[in-house]
Amino acid sequence: MGLDRAFQLSTILLAAIAFLGLALTAGLPVGFQVLGFSGLLLSLMQALRPTSPAHAHQSPLSTQFWNAVIVLAFGWFWIDFMWFAQDLLAAGVHFLIALMVNKLFNLQLRRDYLQLYAISLMMILASAGMTADLWYGTIIVAYLMVGVWTLLLYHLFMEARPGSAGPGALRQEVGGSVRFIDARFFWTTNAFALAAFGLTLLIFFSIPRIGAGFFQKGRSEGLRTAGFSEKVDLGAIGAIKLDDSIVMRVEFPDGNTKPSEPFYLRGMAYDWYNGRAWVNTSRRRRLPTDAATKLFHLPAGRKPGASPQPRTRLMAHDILLEPLDTTVLFGASMPRSIEGEFSSLQVDAMGGMYLPVPVHGRTQYRVWSSPIRLQEQDRHAAQPAYPEDIRRHYLQLPALSAEVAALGEEQTRHARTPHEKVRALYALLQSQYRYSLDVGRSGTAPPLEEFLFARKTGYCEHYATALVVLLRTVGVPARLVTGFMPTEWNEYGKYFTVRQRDAHAWVEVYFPSSGWVTIDPTPSVTGPASRGMWADWSSFLDSVRLQWDRLIVQYSATDQLAVVQTLRDGTDSVRTRVSEAWHAWTEPWLVRLSTLIAVLRRSNTYGLLALLGLLLIGWGLVRLIGVVRRRLTAAAAALPGREEAAAQQLYGQMLKILAKRGFEKPPSATPQEFLHAVSGTWREAAPALQALTQLYYGIRFGGQAYTAEEFQLADEWLARLRTLPRHADSAEVA
Repeated sequence: MGLDRAFQLSTILLAAIAFLGLALTAGLPVGFQVLGFSGLLLSLMQALRPTSPAHAHQSPLSTQFWNAVIVLAFGWFWIDFMWFAQDLLAAGVHFLIALMVNKLFNLQLRRDYLQLYAISLMMILASAGMTADLWYGTIIVAYLMVGVWTLLLYHLFMEARPGSAGPGALRQEVGGSVRFIDARFFWTTNAFALAAFGLTLLIFFSIPRIGAGFFQKGRSEGLRTAGFSEKVDLGAIGAIKLDDSIVMRVEFPDGNTKPSEPFYLRGMAYDWYNGRAWVNTSRRRRLPTDAATKLFHLPAGRKPGASPQPRTRLMAHDILLEPLDTTVLFGASMPRSIEGEFSSLQVDAMGGMYLPVPVHGRTQYRVWSSPIRLQEQDRHAAQPAYPEDIRRHYLQLPALSAEVAALGEEQTRHARTPHEKVRALYALLQSQYRYSLDVGRSGTAPPLEEFLFARKTGYCEHYATALVVLLRTVGVPARLVTGFMPTEWNEYGKYFTVRQRDAHAWVEVYFPSSGWVTIDPTPSVTGPASRGMWADWSSFLDSVRLQWDRLIVQYSATDQLAVVQTLRDGTDSVRTRVSEAWHAWTEPWLVRLSTLIAVLRRSNTYGLLALLGLLLIGWGLVRLIGVVRRRLTAAAAALPGREEAAAQQLYGQMLKILAKRGFEKPPSATPQEFLHAVSGTWREAAPALQALTQLYYGIRFGGQAYTAEEFQLADEWLARLRTLPRHADSAEVA
């Protein structure tokens, strides 16, 4: 392919990749997508037409027309910003597309190409501010590869005629098209691109980002969830149980294994029930934190005075949370501490964790949790003494029908302890009620009473509400908790994929010696059906997407310090192992060498062998220097533009050898005259002198190109010239 055409196509391809990045963000209006793709397609058709390069990108419209278009586009930018897009980034992107189309049809001067490169770079940066998805990595790699090709081709053209800058100058420079793109150029350019990409990664991981950027704030809407506000109507969670949208991903850095027990991600707890909705009446307070570590310690899930829980190992789990329309943070029961890039964190008295405002980007944090186990004394305590604040908040009941209280009393009449009451009511819900998401209202009765006595069909909220209310009717403090119970384990990435359909509600029952213990009265249901033949492929892509978010999107200064510490520890370990291996390998040889030296000293041959060794080392160094010098001379001669310098160097060495033999070259003598004079006096050196002089003439004055092998042969003639004896009496050549 001709160099001119390759340059034009690479320029269009660079702009196309940058525009594709914007189009894939799903935030570009259809009209601007059509405008951009149409401009790229027409520009490509022009570049491929069999016309002269001088007219390849010459627009049929006048310069005044395009200037007027740019003025109108700039005016539209302000109108778009003020009334339509109402967003600086979106309006700027629309204006960039208009500039790109203008430049694609007016690539005549060098500055036009440079301006198009700048526009494409701004488009790539704009798409980075509009998305954090995995596909952007492919766009940026492709842009970098094609960018290296384009800039190298541009440099070749500018080197051809650096002084030309008038209209059509670039067209004249590429018009000759005597050079072509071959496989060598292709692979060399790709090597440069890969090196640039590696350097980019090094810079990225050495200098991490400190924020998501100004333009990205407020651009993404949070995923709509239910059950995580101050008030939750009974039945709200059921509306999202059929939604497969991903809410978060949960990793376990300490083991990367799936938990053996059901895994509950706690969100909010509710203490007040009004007969139709649950309300969280707990006041929030801000937690103190260490600004350096971003670590928040949460209050324990027990009341003061309760017996200490048996010491258990805290479970660490990393959560990558998608943008949600709630400020709630999630963690396994019961959270003890949380670490993340949060400016502040709030908690309530029931263990809920909250951000000050919803975050419109992915949030990554780590939680340490310790499950609360039911202690043995609580299994047998008949009439525990509950604190007054527990009785006031968690025994509250709305105005209910007498049937609800009678049901609770009837099912627990044989129970002697609160624990037995919990078991009796749990067995009732498990045996006499059926799980279903299809629970249409059948009357005007309160939703709980309709579930208990009429329909007897419901989902997690109905079961959890029923258990809490029935426990309260028999004097056992309890509260409702909402969150997620994930079931989808990704075998490739070793993490839970949590979806909207995993939203769940369960119960926490208070025991004086144990604290709040989790009870889930909802019957077990069959997990989600297989997603077909693409399930494994989807899981693999999701694991790749998670690594992209962790290593690229969410990469921070904390991650950088962790990488540095890991490298430091690894380096110390490798250095220690290498040192031990080297010592183990050299110790026997050192022992043998010490024995040999002792023997030589006793036999008075130590000095002679040492001198012989030094002579051998010196001879080897001389030989090595000669070989290196010859190879460097040959390599320098093989480089473009270095043949003349190498020939002058070889001829100068020849003159030095002749000067030592008594043949001084007069300044007035030409190389050919000097050759005849020396050859007539020193005939043995004539072949070497003639070969070296011809090489010098051919390169210095004939413009000929010689290979590295020919220069190596010339170096051998010089070596032969140094060893030839001289049989002449003349000390100067006249």
